[in-house]
Amino acid sequence: MRFLAIWWPLKCQITKRRARMMIVFIWIFAISVTTPWVFFFDLVVVFDDNPHVRLCLDVWPNPISEVLYFVIGNLIFCYILPMVLITMCYILIWIKVWRRSIPTDTQDAQMERMQQKSKVKVVKMLVAVVILFVLSWFPLYLIFARIKLGGPIQKWEEEMFPVVTPLAQWLGASNSCINPILYAFFNKKYRKGFVAIIKSRKCCGRLRYYETIALQSSSTSTRKSWHYNNNNHPSITRRSPPVDKNAVSFIFNHTGV
Repeated sequence: MRFLAIWWPLKCQITKRRARMMIVFIWIFAISVTTPWVFFFDLVVVFDDNPHVRLCLDVWPNPISEVLYFVIGNLIFCYILPMVLITMCYILIWIKVWRRSIPTDTQDAQMERMQQKSKVKVVKMLVAVVILFVLSWFPLYLIFARIKLGGPIQKWEEEMFPVVTPLAQWLGASNSCINPILYAFFNKKYRKGFVAIIKSRKCCGRLRYYETIALQSSSTSTRKSWHYNNNNHPSITRRSPPVDKNAVSFIFNHTGV
């Protein structure tokens, strides 16, 4: 459901009401997709020579319903559709980032290089997130697709699946914690924020505003100085205040990647 959290802010402003609606929809959708497991999973004896060993497996009334649920409920809704939507959302983010530019009075080569470097890092991060999502879940869905759609299981597959399936499940579940690691790797602000939280041992809600307040204070002092100079020198032609290059560098170093 992460694609909803990405797509929605691109289309409309997030409010508490809309956030609640998103959370409710995500829970309803997730429960609806996984509800059949409650009715069709059971403890099954898998070894004839040891009837006390049972595994929790899905037992369907007929093979057709089993295949349909796997293809529609698991493969499409839980893997292919999220993969497509996440890719589309990140493409929209990439378009917005690539079109972003900070206005300057003069064309500064250093500022242009900083913008280009920031945009390239954003694109790399988005591509890495999508690729890791696809690769993390691909082995598990490949195994289940072979079991559900590939016909009779061969002897060597019976020996291999009990070993590789837990590893594939672990790899898929690990995707839930990969994104924060990627953000910290690509984003200097995330790394500094983590270090600040660890050092301060305080709630991170206040730390995020420290740099913003400092930037606003710097911008306010620049505007006051400009108004003072213009008001005391009537002969000076009125124009927009000059862009503080230090402030621009600060924005790219702390809000970009």
